[in-house]
Amino acid sequence: MLSTGCFPAHYTYGGIPMMQKISIFTLLLLGMFAGMVGAETYTWVDSSGTVNFTEDISQVPKKYLKKVRVRGDMSPAAPDAIESSAESPAAADTASHAPVAEKAPVERSVKQEILYGNRSGKSWKADFDTLRAEIGATDDQIAELNSRLGDTSKMSRTDYLSIQSSIRNYQFRRGELEKNLNALNELASRAGVPGEFR
Repeated sequence: MLSTGCFPAHYTYGGIPMMQKISIFTLLLLGMFAGMVGAETYTWVDSSGTVNFTEDISQVPKKYLKKVRVRGDMSPAAPDAIESSAESPAAADTASHAPVAEKAPVERSVKQEILYGNRSGKSWKADFDTLRAEIGATDDQIAELNSRLGDTSKMSRTDYLSIQSSIRNYQFRRGELEKNLNALNELASRAGVPGEFR
């Protein structure tokens, strides 16, 4: 009788060989993680100044769709492509029928955009906003965990230690984010990025 690993070849569960079940489970698990890897994050700031995040564009309120920023596995040229795809089809159709002479000034105005360290001001601002939003979200998580530690009378020792460990992890993460923000600020200073893009 052949044996593979810790399960002999003849072991079954529910009429299906155990190795086949493990293989199917592993493939499903890998498929789930593969879907998460390419996920893009959409961020926007609402009217009260709160920065919101989601991975599903349909969750973004319609009035903020024009101001949404896309973060994730995108090349540097992709944000421009997203902005142009957000234009109405009628505008794109009109632009395709415009004479060549009218397109030349538009191309010049795009080239005249000021770059700071080979990046546009919008790109710098997006990076600063993202880091600040992550710091704010981390602060909120730390505050929520600290509030849970306020009443430990109904909490087990394991829960208490787990929350303390989570707080330490979030505080470490916040420190790393602060370092990243300071490094980005230093890079922006060297590149001459004005305050409006920070």
